[in-house]
Amino acid sequence: MKSASLFQCFSLKRMAAVAVLSLGLAGCGGGISPEMITYNHAAYRQQGIEKFDKADYVNAASSFKEALRQEPGDYTSRYYLGQCYDKMGHPQQAIEEYRTTLNGMTHSLEGKGDVQTRGKVLEALAQAIAHEPDKSGDMAIVERQQPRTPEDAILLARICRYSGDADTALVHYQEAQQIDPASAPIAKEYGLYLEQLGQAKKADWQLRHAYAMNTRDEEVAAALRRLGVVPGPSLKSEDQLEKPFVPLGPLPEVDLSSSNKSSAPAPQPVTPGAVGTSSSPRD
Repeated sequence: MKSASLFQCFSLKRMAAVAVLSLGLAGCGGGISPEMITYNHAAYRQQGIEKFDKADYVNAASSFKEALRQEPGDYTSRYYLGQCYDKMGHPQQAIEEYRTTLNGMTHSLEGKGDVQTRGKVLEALAQAIAHEPDKSGDMAIVERQQPRTPEDAILLARICRYSGDADTALVHYQEAQQIDPASAPIAKEYGLYLEQLGQAKKADWQLRHAYAMNTRDEEVAAALRRLGVVPGPSLKSEDQLEKPFVPLGPLPEVDLSSSNKSSAPAPQPVTPGAVGTSSSPRD
């Protein structure tokens, strides 16, 4: 009986030691906490950016892949991975990464508000497709998108523009503006391209339209000056100009009867020689 109790005691102590060791490993690196995942993911992304800036695209791509392995929704790392493929001469892989980046940003709360990064990805995608030897397949993918969004139309316009097909590019710029006529960036890009093509009359209208929506855009203002137009309030439409304050609601009615009563009586003619006048005769 003694040996049995000693064996039970030893087993309990061993189990307790294993439990303590497991807890220690979990706290010291045996388990991976969310904080460590975030740190490693951010560290790999930063390493990738540093290597990318040094033109070490192969190792940069490895770092971005590791960051994405830990956080697949990291659209910044995915965009840079596409850039690495672009620099290494793998346009099809780059295009796939850019498309995945745009799709991920569409379904990400942070990505939806990151207009600057989305603009860079869209530009990179357009450049990559335009420089393909055979771009028909990737063009068809964009053209099949329904309903067509302004972004789709701008993407098609840029692909045609960078491919040297100015006529089709203008068709897609016009399409983008028809879909979203209130977009200052579309009017700006369309107008600047028209100016570049030497179509001054059409560029004048587009740039005036863009300036009316955003008077602080220096590129648009500079383009207007090149066309001989002086930027200023006169370029705004009538409904965009500041108007004097007018109180809301009906104007109060004027009581004409009371105003007539309070008006002073008309002066009476003075009879010559009347008392108190300066023309009365003296005795």
